[in-house]
Amino acid sequence: MKKLSTSKQMAINMVAAIVSFLIGTGINFVLAPYLVKELGSETYGFIGLANNFVQYATIVTSALNSMSGRFISIEYSKGNIDKASRYFSSVLVADLIIAGVLLLVSSIITFNIEFILNVPENLVDSVKILFALTFATFIISVITAIFTTAAFVKNKLYINSLRDIASNTLKLLLVVILFSFFPAKVYFLAMASLASGIFLLLTNIKVKNKILPEVKMNFNLFSFKLVKVLISAGIWSSIGYLSTALNRGLDLLICNLTLGAGLMGLLSIANTVPHCIDNLITTIANIFTPRFTILYAKGNTDLLVEETKFSSKIMSFLMTAPLAGFIAFGNKFYTLWQPTKSPDEITIIQILSVLVCISYLFTCHTRTLSSLFTVCNKLKASVLISLVCGVLTVIIVLLLIHFTPLGVYAIAGVSSVFIGLKAIVFVPLYAAHILKIKLTTYYRSIFRGWFCFAVVITMFIFINSFVHANSWMSFLLLCAASGLAGYAVSVPLIFSRKELVLIKDKIKKKFKKS
Repeated sequence: MKKLSTSKQMAINMVAAIVSFLIGTGINFVLAPYLVKELGSETYGFIGLANNFVQYATIVTSALNSMSGRFISIEYSKGNIDKASRYFSSVLVADLIIAGVLLLVSSIITFNIEFILNVPENLVDSVKILFALTFATFIISVITAIFTTAAFVKNKLYINSLRDIASNTLKLLLVVILFSFFPAKVYFLAMASLASGIFLLLTNIKVKNKILPEVKMNFNLFSFKLVKVLISAGIWSSIGYLSTALNRGLDLLICNLTLGAGLMGLLSIANTVPHCIDNLITTIANIFTPRFTILYAKGNTDLLVEETKFSSKIMSFLMTAPLAGFIAFGNKFYTLWQPTKSPDEITIIQILSVLVCISYLFTCHTRTLSSLFTVCNKLKASVLISLVCGVLTVIIVLLLIHFTPLGVYAIAGVSSVFIGLKAIVFVPLYAAHILKIKLTTYYRSIFRGWFCFAVVITMFIFINSFVHANSWMSFLLLCAASGLAGYAVSVPLIFSRKELVLIKDKIKKKFKKS
């Protein structure tokens, strides 16, 4: 088989990841208004809350799994296949042990859920089933994680994306069957997710054996010493997940315990699209990480710096139009997407969504840079700052809820401020520091991205004031036309003339080959 060039491999990975994201997002987009209509926003909020509990469990598992791909990839790139096999097998055994412990803990939480959360009496049984299925899906994903490293090591992330597309298709099919033939239940989506999780486990095992057979899967290769190495490196990633939980993951829980299940439901709806945007940012950013890891392993720092700078511009280009469009046209979108909600509720949801999205105006420019902390195994400083921000977020949110009328707006807004500040003040400076380059290296591209966003959102707000979209067809046409205009404006604002010439030459070569 002909080996693909790095740029072509990156392009395939990116296209596959975006298609996978769009399918997964499309499923959530279609299901959310239906679930709100059938179950009510109060009940719908528990789906998001159950997923948040899984995020809390990730704090434990990430200490081992977050760095496994990095260590296996580096050993494999250096030709140390035996050590890569020992890392792989050690993680697999450790994950199986962790899965057993999580099964016990999650069972205790599930059976006592009504004493932990504010759950309406008529929903207790359904919420217990929801949490049981959600935890089961997560436990399976813990075991699946090590097998997904095969695509990472080979820089063939499109394989994982194709598996995600298939699993999301399966989930959609099961959801349609369940909601078509049975009375609507809050746990139907969790049932479908469990089935797709099992599918992912089986198919990823098959993929690993096909594309990375030289890295052996043998329990006899287990090494407690290597597990300690991974945990020592990954403990900072684990604390990072704790920081994420404090910054954002506690929002529904705090809302449930302080403001009630009703407002939690509205906050859960408001989080749906921003979380999809965040997932898109993460999905695209992760595409660059295998390449960064390979360059770091080979000691090619100069090329690594150039590719990180360009990746920041790619992120700015891809995310400017969607972010500006969602903020500018959000009210129209929610009016169409949640037809069962009153105008006042739509306004609340839109304001909450914008508050959450504020942080993405900063993180979309620096998310690829933050992956360098993992690649270079320099997580400590970043994690400690995130932890401080997370603790301050929780304290300030609780104080604002107690002493001000801000209520649910405080929950959505405070975390965005801290996340944004870290992304724009710390991440570019620390990334430059660990690569031993000029500290302001990355700010030029970031400022270009901000200027581009200001131009595009001004254009979108102007369009929004003149165009009335009262149906999905007119709204989609509005988004398509505005999106094309936004991307057209973004190209010369984000990329330099030299970069535009290089991109133009590459496109010409592709057409000549065709």
